Amino acid sequence: MRTLKYRIKPSFHALDIELTFMPSRIGPLALHLPIWRPGRYQVQHFAKNIATVTCADALVVKSDLSSWIVDVKDLKPITVTYRYHAEQPDAGGSWVDDSMVYINFVNCLLFPHRGENRACEVEVLLPPAGGYETSCALRTFGNKFRAKSYRELVDSPFLAAPQLHTHAWKTHGVKFYLQGLGPKTHFSDRLLKAYQKFVAYQLDYMGEFPVREYRFMLWICPKPFYHGVEHTKSTMMVMGPEDRDSYEDLIGLGSHELYHVWNVATIRPKALLPYDYTKAVIFDTGWIVEGITTYLGDWFLWASGVVNPDEYVNLLAGNLKLHFERDGASKQSLLESSIDLWLDGYGSALPGKRVSIYFKGALVALGLDLLIRRKFQHAKSLRDVMLLMQERYGQLKNGYTRQEFYALVEEVYEESLSEFWTRWVESSEPLQGEIAALLESVGLYFESEGILTISDLNRLEVFGIAQ
Repeated sequence: MRTLKYRIKPSFHALDIELTFMPSRIGPLALHLPIWRPGRYQVQHFAKNIATVTCADALVVKSDLSSWIVDVKDLKPITVTYRYHAEQPDAGGSWVDDSMVYINFVNCLLFPHRGENRACEVEVLLPPAGGYETSCALRTFGNKFRAKSYRELVDSPFLAAPQLHTHAWKTHGVKFYLQGLGPKTHFSDRLLKAYQKFVAYQLDYMGEFPVREYRFMLWICPKPFYHGVEHTKSTMMVMGPEDRDSYEDLIGLGSHELYHVWNVATIRPKALLPYDYTKAVIFDTGWIVEGITTYLGDWFLWASGVVNPDEYVNLLAGNLKLHFERDGASKQSLLESSIDLWLDGYGSALPGKRVSIYFKGALVALGLDLLIRRKFQHAKSLRDVMLLMQERYGQLKNGYTRQEFYALVEEVYEESLSEFWTRWVESSEPLQGEIAALLESVGLYFESEGILTISDLNRLEVFGIAQ
């Protein structure tokens, strides 16, 4: 029995978990809990939510911050039990209350040393009287979920509530779901039509989709909130409060998270292939993962007809404002800030230290797209870069390095971009002049950090085409 079998009983703010498996040898065996999760590049130490781990047939001793040692005496199935405190109400945590169960398995499921590729089976014991509906990308067998590996399991969050709003449709042979809980007004026909438009456009843009089924999972929560986490076959989005119109935020977040199916879930930096959940994984290409996705996520809304040119210019101006007003004078390069996310987390750092891999990364993506378009009169664009990235790194499951990304972009551009990389990525030099000149080439006038106006609508409309 190589399968890792998990049995989870939710209660208010807690998950009681049993893990049963066959050890591969007699002697000390380490059990690990991930210290971070994909999509958030900082150490989080989820083990702080576990008081103790026990086993009826073997001694269990905690060995480090997120590992326990089981003393295996016989080659027979063993069961360990523990309680995980599920009190993190965001898209990356786990949360249980009287109205819902949300489990991010990467937070709470122990795995035996080197067991990331073992098949898994999960049974979640929901209250029988609640009539719960569930959403999860895993394959279901009765009341159990199965995954080919622990890696697939922890990439597949679980949402359950007495009632889930559900829309389903097919695009290019792929089945999509928009599922969630909260006031029904948030799950409107307007929102569904917008999702159908940008989904279809992204699939056309990339030419293929890595999976055959995908879920947009959504929790409209009572408190002010805006958070999303990408997964290969789904995304979890948390938005609040319940009484505000969240349409604009939901289309932007949904488009962003969907493009992550290609840009990180499939096309992945070498350091993240495969994920090592037991340590901080340092890499300097976070700006490619998040910056290109932030830039294209908004652009897709415009290119697919979800927003009009004025609305897109407002989105673009907002990203420029966030960079130039908040981080424009920061001392670090994008490379340094990609690394220091692991050091500082996503909150405040030293004043003037760090730039955002999202917003300066989006500025670099915009700059690359405009440089390529200007040179080739829109016959090429950033799309050519991402299609080549998908062909060489996504389809072949090869991780890329920063230098390989540089070389691939220069192949598309057909000449060196060394000065661009030095100034835009590897230094902290101000970029207002450079970005203003590039924006002018597509009919946009960049007056200052947050003011962007249309000077030539005809040129701008050409920019709204992939190539």
